[in-house]
Amino acid sequence: MDFKLDLSAEKILRKKFSPSTKGYGALEVDQFLDRVIEDYRYIELFSKSELPGIEDLKTQNKAYKDRISELEIQNALLQEKFKNLDDDTNISLSNIDLLKRIKALESALYRLGKDPNKIE
Repeated sequence: MDFKLDLSAEKILRKKFSPSTKGYGALEVDQFLDRVIEDYRYIELFSKSELPGIEDLKTQNKAYKDRISELEIQNALLQEKFKNLDDDTNISLSNIDLLKRIKALESALYRLGKDPNKIE
């Protein structure tokens, strides 16, 4: 529905009625007030039909903004946690090297008859 108002606050403020012998022309004032009333009807219709929907959208928008903030924080934490993963070769090689050394040491202990899980 199109809610185009015919009058503005400025138009109402600047409206000049032509004087007659008994004051302003009643017909002219009535016609102007009819336009004002029609505009107010549009405003009332708009406020009843559209403003609740706008409030719902504002609530949803706030919830989405809050969720975005939470996700940005989680993203920053994860980026900090995994920043070293960008250098895959260095981490992978150092981890693989450590695992190979542990395996070799465990194998040597097994060959000597010692269980690496029960070393005191």
